Amino acid sequence: MPYRLLPDVALADIAFEAESKTKAGLFESCARAMTDVMVDRRGVRRKVEKTLTLAGDSLDRLLYDFLTELIIMKDVDSLLFRDIRVVVAGDDRSLSAILRGEPIDRKRHALRNDVKAVTMHMFGVKKHGGTWTTTVVLDI
Repeated sequence: MPYRLLPDVALADIAFEAESKTKAGLFESCARAMTDVMVDRRGVRRKVEKTLTLAGDSLDRLLYDFLTELIIMKDVDSLLFRDIRVVVAGDDRSLSAILRGEPIDRKRHALRNDVKAVTMHMFGVKKHGGTWTTTVVLDI
């Protein structure tokens, strides 16, 4: 289960849980979940490729900043991404990502929700056994 939506967490928010055997996989699952909240990803073509590098104080902050950057790219550049590949550095304080997608096409894309921000409510990355997990609440 890469991710699942959590109903009834908050009235103006959408929440999901994500998990993966790897940190990079967790970031990718979160990006897919957030994108799926915004649009039917199956309709997003791979026309544009972007490279993203980030640094943060912790793995939690890195994930938060990563998801926030995806929202900024949606809002500023009108880009949505279908494919997201992430590499998290061994120190958990930086990442690089390759993002493939296209500009928003309101006539063709099945838009769902306009995600405004990632909230800190319930946010945090944990490791249980060999699985990385997180809960993310999105302000819509």
